[in-house]
Amino acid sequence: MRFYLFAFIIAFFQSSILLAIFHNFLTAPNLLLVYLFINLVREEECLLKKAVLSGLFLDLFQDSLGLHISGHIFFSIVLSLLKARFEFPNIVSLFLVYAFLSILEKLWILFFFRLRYYAGIDPILLFLGLAIELTFAMLIIRRYMVYKHE
Repeated sequence: MRFYLFAFIIAFFQSSILLAIFHNFLTAPNLLLVYLFINLVREEECLLKKAVLSGLFLDLFQDSLGLHISGHIFFSIVLSLLKARFEFPNIVSLFLVYAFLSILEKLWILFFFRLRYYAGIDPILLFLGLAIELTFAMLIIRRYMVYKHE
């Protein structure tokens, strides 16, 4: 239950504050994806329920027609495939996996968004949003690894 409450709060923050700053949900940092990643890494099995509900929260707040649900499901499926094949023993490996999956998820959403709509994407805001998201991911992953070893 705690996951869903925090996911709701993060989705609200992301949709109300970050979307206003970045003007487009394609360029805004996806902090909810970082939170989903840490929770899925902690679990033995990657269940899609958390991915569906976290994506649903973003879709409801941003009126994005299921794009976030599909992106979070895609993210969870690829993460579960990677978890089945590899171990992530340290901060660097977790960070690289997250960075790879985050970029894949952004490309997934961008592809499906571009099929239906056209919106100009500012490359500076896109890279700034990705940098903020990866910085947040590094802080959360570092905290997770310290918590894991205690």
